[in-house]
Amino acid sequence: MSEGRILAVKIDGKLFDKLDELVEQENITKQKYVSELISKDIGLRMQQKAEQDKELDIKHTDGIKTLDRNEVMDAIDDFMLKNRRIPKQTEFKNENGLPSYGAAGRALEMSPAEYMRERYDELMISQEEQDAGMGMNM
Repeated sequence: MSEGRILAVKIDGKLFDKLDELVEQENITKQKYVSELISKDIGLRMQQKAEQDKELDIKHTDGIKTLDRNEVMDAIDDFMLKNRRIPKQTEFKNENGLPSYGAAGRALEMSPAEYMRERYDELMISQEEQDAGMGMNM
């Protein structure tokens, strides 16, 4: 358990009297009541903020286009298919057709490295099958 700290708050006398009545009815201490109230409120606010952030889908920020999840996946897949390798973290730049590493992670909701590990073999197998099929047609 973490070290306790003291919170002194001045409140209206009538409100304080109501608090006295409530804690007596509930058979709890003011400290426990206030601690639980603050804990629940903070948890609720954090949950609401997380939901708002998740629902926020901004396509343009300061005139710079941001990519959505599918666009980031396509960009990474294109890089891996063209170069037949996983891009380095330092290669996550517009000039390589990739968003920044941080932007890719936010859009993917996972680390780009994790996505690339899962996807690389799948792409290479598919590409090899396509290459073999083209060789047969010639």
